Amino acid sequence: MEIKITDAASKWLISELNLQDGDGVKFFAASDKIPAEHGPKQGYAKDNHPDRPIYSIQKDGINYHINFDDDWFFSNLVTTIDYDDKGGLTFSFAGGPDTVAGASINYEKYLM
Repeated sequence: MEIKITDAASKWLISELNLQDGDGVKFFAASDKIPAEHGPKQGYAKDNHPDRPIYSIQKDGINYHINFDDDWFFSNLVTTIDYDDKGGLTFSFAGGPDTVAGASINYEKYLM
């Protein structure tokens, strides 16, 4: 799992979410459909208190992360988050599906 955030996406997220140095943003699956739909529109939200983060990076003073709940969606993928005026914030994915990703979402549903 790897997340790449372009400079354009970082600037846009900082402006859109009114982020300050040290704030956080989580990325998550836009739906829990199985099989997963790895399309250009996924979820994001300001989140300064990660819940069991499994991946995090910092860019431009902002802490970006993925929580355990969404491991099933991002596992074994390189996700690039970009922004342009026409498409807005977009997600693109490279790599193959993780063969154990389905087990992760089922485990999470079990915990609920």
